[in-house]
Amino acid sequence: MIISDQLRHYSESSHRSWVKTKAVFTKNSLLIKSYQVMQRWENNYMKSLAAIATSKGGNVLEVGFGLGISAGYIEQSKKIKTHIVIECHPDVIKQAKMKFKRQLATDRMILREGFWEDITPQISDKTFDGILFDSCPLESGVEFFQFFPFFTEAYRLLKDDGVFTYFSDEAKKISPAHLTKLKKAGFHNIKFKICKVRPPITCEYWKHNSIVAPIIKKL
Repeated sequence: MIISDQLRHYSESSHRSWVKTKAVFTKNSLLIKSYQVMQRWENNYMKSLAAIATSKGGNVLEVGFGLGISAGYIEQSKKIKTHIVIECHPDVIKQAKMKFKRQLATDRMILREGFWEDITPQISDKTFDGILFDSCPLESGVEFFQFFPFFTEAYRLLKDDGVFTYFSDEAKKISPAHLTKLKKAGFHNIKFKICKVRPPITCEYWKHNSIVAPIIKKL
């Protein structure tokens, strides 16, 4: 399978290293390569992102499974027809299959195994009514900006009346940096809401008591 050069933002070695490293699940977190991939304090935020992604009903794409918190909220929606989840890590995939065994036995929830850069180019334009992107950085120094390369794909994959949201790295508002990237991808209907959160002092990736929930519409 060929990864589009336009979508490539990690090295092949980073991909191989990531999937070969064992994922560690604790009571409140998921760790890979000693990186805090996800923690339970994100629950309310994931609920908000899932509500945005499912607000149009129809077909929903979720990139990144993590602890399956947002997937659970998406599955609770009575409005959606299909829920496609893209996840690359074999241990996380195994957890997803156990956690959502019943849902995956239907055609409503579909698990696509691999990196989004490999999978989304195979999906037709204007397929989804809602998209939630929450993919973890694979390399140090990338921080949260792994979502920037996905913005163009989100625009392509969304139906004209679709909505896109993602795990933001902003506490109070959508910054000019994000606005520039979103507009360059084609988005101009850009709104957000603030979600209150309470990360523990041990959380390394978020230190604020609020976080932006983007509400990005194609039209």
